[in-house]
Amino acid sequence: MAVSDSKILGTSHLDGVTLAATSQAGTYVVENLTNVQPGKIWRSTSAAAQTITGDFGEEKRSTAFCLYAHNLSNDGSATVRVTLSNDSGHSDIVYDTTVEATDPLYGWGEGPYGMEGYGGYTSEGWTQRFTVIWFDATVVARYFRCIITDTANAYGYVQAGRIKVGQHIDIPVVAGYGMGWTEQTEMTRTRGGALRSDSRDPYRYANGTTAVLDKIQEGDLLEVFRSVGKRSDVLWSAFPDDNTAQTRRNTILGRLTDYGAAEIQQVGSTVTFSIEEGL
Repeated sequence: MAVSDSKILGTSHLDGVTLAATSQAGTYVVENLTNVQPGKIWRSTSAAAQTITGDFGEEKRSTAFCLYAHNLSNDGSATVRVTLSNDSGHSDIVYDTTVEATDPLYGWGEGPYGMEGYGGYTSEGWTQRFTVIWFDATVVARYFRCIITDTANAYGYVQAGRIKVGQHIDIPVVAGYGMGWTEQTEMTRTRGGALRSDSRDPYRYANGTTAVLDKIQEGDLLEVFRSVGKRSDVLWSAFPDDNTAQTRRNTILGRLTDYGAAEIQQVGSTVTFSIEEGL
């Protein structure tokens, strides 16, 4: 059976770390970025470039980064730069990369084949905008810095709800995993028979079953379940190396709502899990 090599990022090196930012507006403080509820946001006081820094406390291994629930422009002008260094002044940089904050919006006929039919689209297809970077190799460093540049931001400020950086694990997943939307809106009828709705935000979910895992893979995944559980959040991507819009469509930040023990077989182990998007 075909499999895809998905990735999952569990705990974040920045959780519990004191962050510093160029600016913060009122109660929208930078500490909100380490809160697992993305609705609790950090916001800058202007659209000037913003720098967020943190000290892991010791050298740690990192392979992934996520800035989630942000308001960065989707016209290709906004960028996110991540550096990891051996010193707090970031003169001895170990890792340095800059990416576009989001995919650009496509006009009619501009979208890649198979995306939104043959036409364009006016929304990203997910509830929250996010920027994810999967590092090419493991980076060992102590000091973190993120520079967000979006001077043309239509809101006049930059904001985000969650930031994560840490070491992900690779999980071979059986092709045909489930990804969809759950509608929270409740439908009722009036006494006169009219159908009315109590509108609530929908959220995405993902259901996956791993391919047969060896003992190292099994142990790594169960460690994510142990350390994160339903208490914190995980970042998961089904096609992290696709480098197209499919990557973004199949990436989710949320809570593990269901997971269990590995099903031990003679040839290896399999694990099933479910993730629901955090809004």
